[in-house]
Amino acid sequence: MTHRLALFATLLFAASAAPAASLDGAWQLQAGEFVDGAGQRVDYGEAKLQGIKVLDGGTFAFTTTRDGKFWAGGAGGYEAVDGQYTETPRMASFPLEGDGQYRFDYRLEGDTWTLERRDAQGRVVEREVWRRMPAAAANAHAH
Repeated sequence: MTHRLALFATLLFAASAAPAASLDGAWQLQAGEFVDGAGQRVDYGEAKLQGIKVLDGGTFAFTTTRDGKFWAGGAGGYEAVDGQYTETPRMASFPLEGDGQYRFDYRLEGDTWTLERRDAQGRVVEREVWRRMPAAAANAHAH
């Protein structure tokens, strides 16, 4: 029994220690911008937007506040392959666009994750910069 418990603890630790290139974990929004319905660029900082996103094993969830009040939220599945990140929300507080998938080019540099979404003409319509939250901070937000 003791060996099984030790094996379980080892496997649990190994599973929670994600590789450096993994997107799994909790992320805090650092900066960003998007193009609104009128075609105007909106800076996240100027709009007082803050957000947290959690990714785990192909599932994501996020919540965003604007000036301290709920602004948007969503959850669903994601894929990250060859610098392309795709979210497929199953639940969202907003109407989904197009085919309901959001496709981004992404870069992961250490604990900084940068996403860019483009329109059909190749123009950047959304850009977000996220910072991986340390495990202790992520656990504090979970309660």
